[in-house]
Amino acid sequence: MRKHLEVEIMNKLFELIFWLKIFLSPFVLLNVIGFIIYLSNDNLWWVWVALGALGSILGIYWAEHVRKKQGTTEFMAQVFQANDIKSYDEIVGEEEPAD
Repeated sequence: MRKHLEVEIMNKLFELIFWLKIFLSPFVLLNVIGFIIYLSNDNLWWVWVALGALGSILGIYWAEHVRKKQGTTEFMAQVFQANDIKSYDEIVGEEEPAD
């Protein structure tokens, strides 16, 4: 029972980490673009703020869409092309090895 709980907590932690990675990609990209625009003209600070807000909205939408559609762990496994990353159901469904 304890091992099952540890696996569940670990999987939730990985889901959170991968969700944050998915969220950060549009957020960071649009903030960098906004910062470059701001550096070119100090009066365009509002463009940086607007792009930051848009990056946040897009990041949350994309991360939630991926989480609901296939799960962040499976999505990141496809991105990294790592076949060894298993979903939560595959891990829980496995039988424990006999000692």
